[in-house]
Amino acid sequence: MPEAAYWRKLEGGAILCELCPHGCRIATGRSGLCKARRNEGGTMVLPFYGRISSLAIDPIEKKPLHHFLPGSAVFSAGFVGCNMRCPFCQNWRISQEMPASLEDFSPKTLVDAARRSTAPSIAYTYSEPVVHFEFVLAAMGAAREAGLKNVLVTNGCLEPGPASELLALTDAVNVDLKTWSTDAYERILGGKRDAVLEFIRIAHSLCHLEATTLIVPGLSDSMEDMSAISTFLSGLSRDIPLHLSAYHPDWKHGAPPTSSSALESLARVARKELRYVYIGNIRGRGADTICPSCGSTAISRWGYRVEKEGLAVSGGSGRCASCGNDLHIIV
Repeated sequence: MPEAAYWRKLEGGAILCELCPHGCRIATGRSGLCKARRNEGGTMVLPFYGRISSLAIDPIEKKPLHHFLPGSAVFSAGFVGCNMRCPFCQNWRISQEMPASLEDFSPKTLVDAARRSTAPSIAYTYSEPVVHFEFVLAAMGAAREAGLKNVLVTNGCLEPGPASELLALTDAVNVDLKTWSTDAYERILGGKRDAVLEFIRIAHSLCHLEATTLIVPGLSDSMEDMSAISTFLSGLSRDIPLHLSAYHPDWKHGAPPTSSSALESLARVARKELRYVYIGNIRGRGADTICPSCGSTAISRWGYRVEKEGLAVSGGSGRCASCGNDLHIIV
């Protein structure tokens, strides 16, 4: 078991976790909000270090990533615990509860399994990976040595120091920007919006970045909020892909599912600021990559089926086969 990072001792045997903006003060024998960091005798321990809840080989588009190795497979590892409490979480059985069966891995054995899968990348995903900072950092280092790409799928609720460490070893990240409201982030979701925005800024400077907003009725479906989200992202780059994902009732949230018309209306708002806006998690189209220069379809997507006839490759970058425009796709 490695030594835990980003914590310090307090008086009376308590400890302070400095990994995420919650800053949990943890008494002896107790765990932090995420459940992945615990105080034993005045020292932080990692009770779920290397304990994997799920393994799968997924399409990279499932993360979702549309501008990173499109059409490829990704070896995906899931964890347990989370430092947010989204009431509509679709992975609540591993994020909010502790499954009975977990499999133990070291960073090396996880990377070895990824290599055997022949997928070119490994994703840290499903539940929130950043609360397992020490394991993910070590696995990312081992993956880099093995020639694998690192993919991080995260809520981005992390302090800048550890965020910079993780993202320096990350090749592609998808960050959930769940809503624009700071009040809703804290009161309903149990997160910190401004910490997520800073995480996104750091990610943009260090690796390939895509963002996702789950469109939940009454939370993230206003035109004003979508305009604010897309304006923030475009302030970093108009080429950051934004995925608008349909919500379906789950766990503790029973609002009706997102309609396709609501997604399309919000996508039109976002496209005023961003060149690549995708609709997902719902039947129909909206996931194709369209060249913003000439309007040609570079990549067609039906679910997870991908056709790339309109994509030209030059120097590891994807361009429009019709006009040669750089589509900011890593291939």
